[in-house]
Amino acid sequence: MSSQVMNMSSQIRCTYDFLNSPNAISNSSARDTPTILSIEANVKIIIDQALYLETSIAIFEFYKSLYRWKRQVTPIFIPAFSYYSVEFDHDEEGAIVSMVPFTDQGRIQSIWGDERMNTVIPLDTLVTCLSDLERQLRFDLEAYFDIQLDAFIRHIPYSSSKL
Repeated sequence: MSSQVMNMSSQIRCTYDFLNSPNAISNSSARDTPTILSIEANVKIIIDQALYLETSIAIFEFYKSLYRWKRQVTPIFIPAFSYYSVEFDHDEEGAIVSMVPFTDQGRIQSIWGDERMNTVIPLDTLVTCLSDLERQLRFDLEAYFDIQLDAFIRHIPYSSSKL
């Protein structure tokens, strides 16, 4: 198990622990969707030093959501970020994790998060955090599993809101 910590800011932090062994996936599995979806991590989101969310997720699927979001970000356009899983019916429930932007602020939300927390965070902080998380997660996935994500990216399932 590999414990990875992403220090994002004093307001928000994300940690993840890979739950599979390093040999659970290899470059030869790049087109093997069931194997890709079987790789999980325990993810924690801490907001203002309080645990907001702790859950196990398909980490490659989460990475692809971050990857697709980051490619859409421009200096003048910050899209909402949403992570859905092909394993859950999100039409009823909503995104597992999302970043909802306002004019210059945003909020992290989750269908499984602590509903009492409703913290608003500067948007530039959230964009930096999610961008850094994508970059660090890519590095850690490639290093821990000894793979090249470029071979996987188009084969990783991606689910978006159907609304």
